Amino acid sequence: MTENMMHTVNVVKIKEECFGVKTIFFKINLQKPKPGQFLMVWVPGIDEIPMSVSGWDKNDYWSVTVKNVGECTKHLSEVKIDDYIGIRGPLGNNFTIPKDTSKKILLIGGGTGMAPLKFLAEELMHQKRTFTFIEGAKSENQVIFKDALQINKKVPNELIFCTDDGSFGIKAFAPKVLKDYVAKLSNTNNGNLIIYTCGPEIMMYKVYEICKEFNLKLQASLERVMRCGCGICGLCAVDPLGLLVCKDGPIFSYDQLEKMEDCGKYKRDFTGKKIKIE
Repeated sequence: MTENMMHTVNVVKIKEECFGVKTIFFKINLQKPKPGQFLMVWVPGIDEIPMSVSGWDKNDYWSVTVKNVGECTKHLSEVKIDDYIGIRGPLGNNFTIPKDTSKKILLIGGGTGMAPLKFLAEELMHQKRTFTFIEGAKSENQVIFKDALQINKKVPNELIFCTDDGSFGIKAFAPKVLKDYVAKLSNTNNGNLIIYTCGPEIMMYKVYEICKEFNLKLQASLERVMRCGCGICGLCAVDPLGLLVCKDGPIFSYDQLEKMEDCGKYKRDFTGKKIKIE
């Protein structure tokens, strides 16, 4: 399977997104990725980790967006232009965009979970589809992709930023902003709304609960520890369904999330032991 072949690429550009977050660009001619898919990124001499594709263009420039949260991400965030990294992919499934243009689309995310949503937003803008985007962050210096979300001025999208401390946008948590937004819609409009989310799983679980309350369609991107990215190691299994985030996801529908006892509660560490999501 070509998507599981390791390819060595060199870094051609690095962009500082916000405090502690960088986007790394490289060029390679592979199967076009779809929003929501991920790559296994290898940092030479360190490790290999899953990372969502945060961007792609017709000239075959790809990007991943990294935050320094561990040994591998620390070294990845320290790469320089012309350094080499390895990639496998694109892997996993993808967000599904409704063909019915009358459907209302809302994206909600936070942290590096903004990466696949930013890629999705770019695809929506390319298709000239309007959408609402809610981004949550702790403070202004942690808001990611402020400018990138406004690339296509011809498509009138609604961008809503919220921060825990009120330093940028609304002072509120993202799920609260979502609930207030949805509550203003009529029941008829609710059935016409589809929500896409990625971010801290506790936040996404609250989004799931709001979708349950208002009977909304949902697609969520889950994150789990992965060693292989191709269904072998089993570290990304979600109980009780036994679905693998790397093969059956990372995008899951409301109906699938409803049957996942682990969702918002448990994940596995590198030994396979279940631990609480905090």
